[in-house]
Amino acid sequence: MNLICFPHYTCGGLLCDIMEDTMSEFADNGGLASPTHNVGKIGDSVDIFTDYNVDEFMNRVQPWMESSRWIGTHCWPGPLPLDQFEFVINVTTTTYTSKIYRWYRAYELLFSPAWQHLSGEEQVDQIKQKAKFYLKAAEPVIASNVLNLEFADVVHQTEELAQALDRGRVARNSSNPHLTRWAEQNKFLYQNDIWNSTAVKSFFHAEFETNLGRNYQWGAAKHYNA
Repeated sequence: MNLICFPHYTCGGLLCDIMEDTMSEFADNGGLASPTHNVGKIGDSVDIFTDYNVDEFMNRVQPWMESSRWIGTHCWPGPLPLDQFEFVINVTTTTYTSKIYRWYRAYELLFSPAWQHLSGEEQVDQIKQKAKFYLKAAEPVIASNVLNLEFADVVHQTEELAQALDRGRVARNSSNPHLTRWAEQNKFLYQNDIWNSTAVKSFFHAEFETNLGRNYQWGAAKHYNA
């Protein structure tokens, strides 16, 4: 069995679809409802899913272990017995670009529609507080059968992505229909002014507050609290 490990909103459904040669529908949350995308899911985290029951996960995927299928999970692969899998793709978010792309996808597809009733300072504060969960990186894992793939390399369809797809014997094709469709669905990631958007500015503000250890207080006497 092959494993694709990915934090939420880092195109796990896309990778499962490509490797399994399926063309799934987009779900209400903007992700792809790939049949194998959910097989290895035993939960999730607001940031990176590292604290989970390994035995529960192994029991969940046991029926698939003798197959050559590509199974998806939100579980970060560090704690897993990796030698029991044929190959593992670990989607990482160690760069600013990957973190911001992940946050911006979650913002556009999940959070923003739910915050339409908010305005002004209340909305800005909500965006900033939620962005703090996306500061944590999904780290690489070193093992002979693990390929660490930065999320930004998927977005930009780099050589690193092509090497990952080689493992699934996917032909290198600049017009891959899966990637073309995904890019169209997530075209907001390719806008030139993404770095000046409220969501991305809030990400940097969230990082500043986290490093400072203090939160900004709105109101007449605006200040950072202790």
